[in-house]
Amino acid sequence: MKTISTSQLRSRTRALVRTLEKGAAVSLTYRGYKLANIWPLKSKSGVGADDPLYRFHRLADKAAEPLTDRQIDRLVYGA
Repeated sequence: MKTISTSQLRSRTRALVRTLEKGAAVSLTYRGYKLANIWPLKSKSGVGADDPLYRFHRLADKAAEPLTDRQIDRLVYGA
């Protein structure tokens, strides 16, 4: 894991972003003490732009009654 200080973070933010884009984690330090770990988000494990949930609202009928949370869970998760 790469380590970067808070002062380097201010002056080299773009380099940090490039490191995260490559999938590498970064440890942030302040005055020599570890402050935080910065982990890149994994977009592949999230909801993709082509996921049907993004189009879910198009299936709604404006004249229909609203669904309960339980009904939505059943539709989405099959529960």
